[in-house]
Amino acid sequence: MPVFFSILSYGIIYLLTSDMVSLATNVASLIVSDSEPDFAVEYRNTFSPGSVAVSEDNTVKRSEVPVPQYGDLYAHLICERIGLDCPVYMGDNNEILKLGAGQIPVTYQPGMGWLIMIGAHNNSFFHCLQDVTVGDIITMETSYGTYRYQVSYTEIIDVTGKDAYDFMTETEQLLLYTCYPFDMLSSTDFRFMVHADLLDGPVFVD
Repeated sequence: MPVFFSILSYGIIYLLTSDMVSLATNVASLIVSDSEPDFAVEYRNTFSPGSVAVSEDNTVKRSEVPVPQYGDLYAHLICERIGLDCPVYMGDNNEILKLGAGQIPVTYQPGMGWLIMIGAHNNSFFHCLQDVTVGDIITMETSYGTYRYQVSYTEIIDVTGKDAYDFMTETEQLLLYTCYPFDMLSSTDFRFMVHADLLDGPVFVD
């Protein structure tokens, strides 16, 4: 009988502490992990062309422009000459890059007059960037109008390089980037960068 009660006692103690042990184990695994934890994100489709009215003078009210949240599909990239045609999500985690191109959240929406920085995998959505040339037109469609950008130059940089982009640029620029070389199936030490300047698109007004 004492053996029975000992086993029963240990069982009760285990049930009471198992959740705490599990929690401690999970926290410890996050601390020692080499990669950033990928928390769940709700992926919503907020891309609805024509849903926001653009006036005859090609302006759009700032208050009517939807602001995408992390994980939102909010735009579409097109360059017919090279076969670029992919959705754009706000955010750049691994799950987003499986679905399309991902925009670095600290950069801006088309029409805001600042840097728009978008990345995608070199072996999927941005594989076609290897064919881009200076002068190509890249279109970014949004719910509040269409923006066109012209490629000004391309370059290959080290992944640690920071001189290829300027978050404080005073003119609107579209910057697309992907791993280089294009035939690599894993992350590399280099990035292929496509720089494009705004040609036209709806202007924000208050």
